[in-house]
Amino acid sequence: MNQTPIRVVVNLTDPKFADQVEVLRLQVLSAGIELEVLKSQTPTQFLDLMTKYLQTGPVSVIDQCLVTGQAMIDALIKGQWSTSACLVKPSSKPNLMHDARVMHKRVVSAATIEHRVTGATHTMLGFVRVGNDEKSQLAIAQARDYFSDLKHKADFVDLITVALVRAACPVIAISTTGLCDRADSLLELTELRAAVDGQDEQEIRTQRALRAEDGFYSTFVLRKLSRKVSMYAVTRNWTPNQITLTSLVLALIVAGFFATGWWPLMIVGALGVQAAIIIDCADGEVARYTGVSSQRGAWLDAATDRVKEYAIYAGLALGASHHGHDLWPLAMGVMVLQTVRHMGDYNFQAVQVVRETAMLPLSLNVSMDSGVASNGTILDTSAALNANSKIRWVKKVIHFPIGERWLVISICAAFNSPTLALSALLIFGVIGLAYTTIGRILRSRNWKHAQIISGCEILERQITPGLGAEWFWADGSHPMKGKFAWLAPAVLRLLELGLVLAVSQRHPIAFLWIFAVSFHHYDALYRSLAGFEIPANIKTYGLGFLGRSLIIVITSLGFVISLDATLLLGGIAFTALFVGYASKQWMQQIN
Repeated sequence: MNQTPIRVVVNLTDPKFADQVEVLRLQVLSAGIELEVLKSQTPTQFLDLMTKYLQTGPVSVIDQCLVTGQAMIDALIKGQWSTSACLVKPSSKPNLMHDARVMHKRVVSAATIEHRVTGATHTMLGFVRVGNDEKSQLAIAQARDYFSDLKHKADFVDLITVALVRAACPVIAISTTGLCDRADSLLELTELRAAVDGQDEQEIRTQRALRAEDGFYSTFVLRKLSRKVSMYAVTRNWTPNQITLTSLVLALIVAGFFATGWWPLMIVGALGVQAAIIIDCADGEVARYTGVSSQRGAWLDAATDRVKEYAIYAGLALGASHHGHDLWPLAMGVMVLQTVRHMGDYNFQAVQVVRETAMLPLSLNVSMDSGVASNGTILDTSAALNANSKIRWVKKVIHFPIGERWLVISICAAFNSPTLALSALLIFGVIGLAYTTIGRILRSRNWKHAQIISGCEILERQITPGLGAEWFWADGSHPMKGKFAWLAPAVLRLLELGLVLAVSQRHPIAFLWIFAVSFHHYDALYRSLAGFEIPANIKTYGLGFLGRSLIIVITSLGFVISLDATLLLGGIAFTALFVGYASKQWMQQIN
């Protein structure tokens, strides 16, 4: 991951904005870096300087007309992105010169006075961060010849953004919080600065720490409570990882309460579930607020979420067994469903971003961009309906995210009904899975670049069949290039875990086997999304899904040893390997 930019530069071309450049200099200095003020640089001179600077690290370029507060400047200067990035805000009214089209938080088209954007969605505000990766450096170097022929006044930030986008470099779209705009005149500059002086910078920092695009219950209930926890944690210097582990411990205690089956403790546990998820929301908020987010912290948060939720399922089933109810098949079914859903969710999103933001290099000599492809009549209508906030929130609830799932658990546990809790999770989960899968299949039909930019590597890193079947693509072929290949990991998990569930419904110990194998699949998923693969020794000792399935089939038929013994010994062994050893190895690797 690229670190804080080595240099932050601004090119002063209009003396009347000298005072604003001085304001920017002081703001950038407050963020910890000296702003380098250049004066009346030509495009060629500026790009030559950029090429030189990029040899030593990332460079951020600020427009002389940018007006914003200290909180936003801190976020821009201290923010860490793995690629180049550009500051934008949504806009329904094209202004031609500063237009941009953003998809999945990526800038996929940008405008200058000579370049036009089809279907503009945003306006560029005058900040671009150029990564010092080889591709970005080449884009800046190649743009020099084109920009050397410019005869008119140039907007350097927009020119650089267009150069990056036209070279197919990934450019993250940085969203705004609080007032953030370009001043076109001294009068507008005065008005904008007065507005900035009147805003609450602390509130803006807090707002930027909140997670965007969350579920209905999380947005309107959990986040309103978690921000109080987050601000308290910041004042106590608690780290995000400490908060994550606190949530994990609390959730495990709650699972223990549920396991007793005693109604008073079920009520306490119901409240504890809500407390655990509120605390869980706070870890990410503290990470974003303090700027100390890390790959290790992200993995710990994701991994403990699975442990917490599945431990709660086990607690509900165990508690019900004290009253003569066998809910283990239901608990295992919900766990299988959640694993399959998450495989589909994360893989579709990852492949979707790759395919729908995929750009082929486009010459700067071409005025128009490559255009916008339709997603199909049904999905275009669905996207239009999202403009209605009520419909958009209903669709989010149907998806049944973690906030809604844990709310269902709390309500049902408070009424001492673990059967209702697990049944509701299964029913609503299936509805959510069907709804999202149908929509995603329809969307996938219109994807382009199937054989050029497919995201197949993300999927193939997760496919560990075992029994030597890896030879299938050992020759360098890519079997996951198809438009619907994102379904493969989810389908394979359904087949493997569904087999265990089908033959082990009356064997509660199967829960441990399914949990350990599910954790392994999540591990493979998270590693793949980070660009890594499961180590060879874990693949070998884990036997692959074919090897594990073969063991289940053989022992279920009564050969070698009993199914109960297989599930117990295998569950313990796989927990030690997939949860213990693999987690330790991954922590060491990302450190």
